[in-house]
Amino acid sequence: MKVLMSMLFGFLMVLPQSNELNKAAGNWEGTITAPGVSLKIVFHIVNSEGKLSATMDSPDQDTYGLKMDEVVFANNKIKMTIQQYGGQYEGELKDGKFVGKWSQGGQSIDLNLTRIKKKGSS
Repeated sequence: MKVLMSMLFGFLMVLPQSNELNKAAGNWEGTITAPGVSLKIVFHIVNSEGKLSATMDSPDQDTYGLKMDEVVFANNKIKMTIQQYGGQYEGELKDGKFVGKWSQGGQSIDLNLTRIKKKGSS
């Protein structure tokens, strides 16, 4: 009985956090626009047992499935990093969209993300 109660209590403690993380989970798409370039970016964010993970696609560069090293979501703010490319996305969930910036190589560019339904690889 003690084991059952411990498991139930543990489950109930994780449940609110999992629901919060589900706000960020899903497929998100946006476009980086800079002088002379416009790149579609897609993030696939997964909530697995109360822990977020993500991959990133850049379909215009024929690049898919880049694993993000860190994904943190709290208080409607998300931070995702990919160390291999020195990139980071930080955004805030507002009205069902992430409003934020992509930073890489000392530059920061607006990147707002809209939830999409997954279609193929992107």
